[in-house]
Amino acid sequence: MNYKKILLLSSLFFLIVPIINVKAFTFVDYIKNGNYAFFLFNLEGGNNTQISVTHQESGNFTLFLFDQRPVESYVKDDKTLNDGIFSNPSIGRVNFSLADNPYINYTNIDPDPKIYYIEVILVGGGPDTYNLTCNKDLTRYYLPIIPGFNLEIVIISSAAIIGILIVLFKRKRVIRQQ
Repeated sequence: MNYKKILLLSSLFFLIVPIINVKAFTFVDYIKNGNYAFFLFNLEGGNNTQISVTHQESGNFTLFLFDQRPVESYVKDDKTLNDGIFSNPSIGRVNFSLADNPYINYTNIDPDPKIYYIEVILVGGGPDTYNLTCNKDLTRYYLPIIPGFNLEIVIISSAAIIGILIVLFKRKRVIRQQ
């Protein structure tokens, strides 16, 4: 009787605790036509990564992998892909997939670790929800420069606010000393 309890408990233990540890990153997001999302990850030399995108509705997603930091989205104002993403070799694009459910399997052949960037774009059939799955931990990446955003105004405004705060703190200190 005691033997049966031990066998039952051990079999339940193996059913509850997974034997194989599968590490994967999953990100779910809802985007509209022409919208995009960037992610980055570190890949050691000789290691492999698998990236896939699935969608819930009829969205047409594309998946790009870069080995250099992207500075633009390559999405035109009419929410279609800019052909420069395919023809310009200096942008660091190393792989892409235009399939219905895009998938990239990539191995870093460089012996040194490298940071790679992923771009997911919805080019039609949206809005839609997508699931991005990768066997590496991903970090969300945002483009440093937003097209049409006046950076000079932000810098001047920030400098003015900091200047005003410094003047106010100095006045407050002078008043307290008197």
